Amino acid sequence: MSDGEGLEYLQVGAELPYYAYQKRLKSEKIPYYESWVGEEELALVMEVIRDNWISEGPKTREFERRLAEFCGVRHCLALCNATAGLIIGQKAIGLGPGDEVIAPAFTFIASVNSIVLAGATPVLVDVDARTLTIDPEAVEKAITPRTKAILPVHIYGHAADMDRLCEIARKRRLFIVEDSAQALGVEFKGKRAGSFGDVSVLSFFPDKAITLGEGGVVMTSSDELQRKLLMWKNDGRLERGMYLHDLVCYNFRTTDLQTAVGLGQLKRLPEILAGKRRNLELYRKHLSGVKGVEFPSEDPRCHIVPHRSNIYVDDPQALSDHLAQYGVGCRRFYYPVNRQPCYNVSGSFPNTENAYEKGLSLPSAPTLSEDKIAFVAEKIKEFNRNRR
Repeated sequence: MSDGEGLEYLQVGAELPYYAYQKRLKSEKIPYYESWVGEEELALVMEVIRDNWISEGPKTREFERRLAEFCGVRHCLALCNATAGLIIGQKAIGLGPGDEVIAPAFTFIASVNSIVLAGATPVLVDVDARTLTIDPEAVEKAITPRTKAILPVHIYGHAADMDRLCEIARKRRLFIVEDSAQALGVEFKGKRAGSFGDVSVLSFFPDKAITLGEGGVVMTSSDELQRKLLMWKNDGRLERGMYLHDLVCYNFRTTDLQTAVGLGQLKRLPEILAGKRRNLELYRKHLSGVKGVEFPSEDPRCHIVPHRSNIYVDDPQALSDHLAQYGVGCRRFYYPVNRQPCYNVSGSFPNTENAYEKGLSLPSAPTLSEDKIAFVAEKIKEFNRNRR
């Protein structure tokens, strides 16, 4: 078998070979998600090319400034992705071997991987049954003398209980590493997600509110941490062009080609955020009263921006397969981190397990029309009728 032939056996989750998965994405008539990009982004990328400043430069600085202002933080650094931001954020606050970081078992695995890659030890706890965000009571019970930080995740665009988590962190003298990857525009009690933590991140993967194709930022309001983050991002120096390196660090830089796209996306941001919220309300409207379909709860203190339009059903895989027959893209909820082969953590995580067993994410692009949402809803109703 050649190297190329062997690639077709790579697995995504436990369901589909990698290339079959890509083929399925292309066959979706109502895609699970589509980024909203167009002429504005193209014009800004062309400007970068004409100026012949391809790597990090003025577009990146402008993008960072505007995001810092939007989120209400002092400093923002653009990076190759949000996982890199979580890694260097934990490095900057001094985490390493022997230190523990408490994180939710229900999240995309990169949140927990970042703890390991920063040299610390993850301690998994369950999530709140209503919001699927980290349970503050479980956090408090998991604290040991080795605990140095809490890593809350604003999952699916719903903020964690930052009042309680910040109170615990102050009382126990812990850092907060805020994973806001899915939470651009989300608020908790009127304060933007990403502005609570000692460090925080945003992601710009194509299914996020805005996209750069790939990319992320790490943010802080501490001047001291900003200096450390700069060095961890930039090969152990404060600026390119210098050849004195104080630390052994990473190259996690981005490019003006990407952040030019980001600047165009920021102009669309109000419409994108409104579109995501509208989608969820339309699903609620068209699936109202449908037996066997429930929507996740919302904390009234939180202004959510749905990263995904989610429902709970008894058999999400069967419903997903049914919708796929009509070209409707959807995804199961995240596989519990405690069950992942690379972690396999023992313990009780009932809310995490229940979320995976019942959760399904429906198409949620901000440009999705009501006609398409109504079509998806009708196929869900058809599925329910056929199962009686």
